[in-house]
Amino acid sequence: MANIFLENSLLFALTQIVPLFYIVTTALYGIHFFKETPLAGSLKQPALILTVVMHVADLGLLTSTAGYRLSYSAYNLMSMVALTLAITYMFIEFTTKSDKTGFFVIAFAAGSALFSSILSAQTVDSGPAFSGLRIGVHLIAAIFGFSSVAIAGLYSGMYLVLFRQIRLNRFGLLFQRLPNLEALGLLIMHAVAFGFFFLTVTIVAGVLEQHASKEVINLFEPRLIALFVIWLLYGVSLVIKPLFGWDIKHMAVLLIALFVLVTALLFIMSLVTPSFHGMRI
Repeated sequence: MANIFLENSLLFALTQIVPLFYIVTTALYGIHFFKETPLAGSLKQPALILTVVMHVADLGLLTSTAGYRLSYSAYNLMSMVALTLAITYMFIEFTTKSDKTGFFVIAFAAGSALFSSILSAQTVDSGPAFSGLRIGVHLIAAIFGFSSVAIAGLYSGMYLVLFRQIRLNRFGLLFQRLPNLEALGLLIMHAVAFGFFFLTVTIVAGVLEQHASKEVINLFEPRLIALFVIWLLYGVSLVIKPLFGWDIKHMAVLLIALFVLVTALLFIMSLVTPSFHGMRI
């Protein structure tokens, strides 16, 4: 099957340009975080908005070739991971008025967008496209769920770094720029709540779709086992602190481990198969 990116010059150009917008936006957030340059501070939010708009345009042009349907290809999912990360962070920044964590989140989104653009040049089969409300909700919720896992892991890393800085009495740049431990802890719990919600929607929508389509699914597949384990641990994380007094520091270690697990799983699956739901291990 022909590569649709190579057949459509506009689509190919836009797909390669989008990661550049992410990189520029990351650079602006980084310059403002480390140097507090006024120009970077005034340009970073418009750059983020423009990046999201360009990415939506790219996905719109891509899906229009298939009747506005997204497929399960690794390119599409990694691209939407970058987009949902950017949208989720943009919502956090605009509602909390805090831009201190933007560099780290947008940098990860930029990496996903760059990896997606590399995959696009190798894509010869877009994978099965989804249609219908249930499967659409399943896919979108799964992507937002991973974005929430990623943000929780990134915030947890910041928490541990800042905690160590304070314990060692090193009040350097990170101490001055990052939100305090209490604020980071609150951000972590919000990300965990979002992650648990979207993973729950993913599972419920997937079960409903499987029941409606009569498709037989192997419940012992590693990807499904990993999903249930992560969902369960995120649910436990919501109650373990208020009920048992488990501190954020120990929870942060768990959330980082889950973030690494999900990222590794996503990366391995993207290399093994063009279709995330066509994998058989």
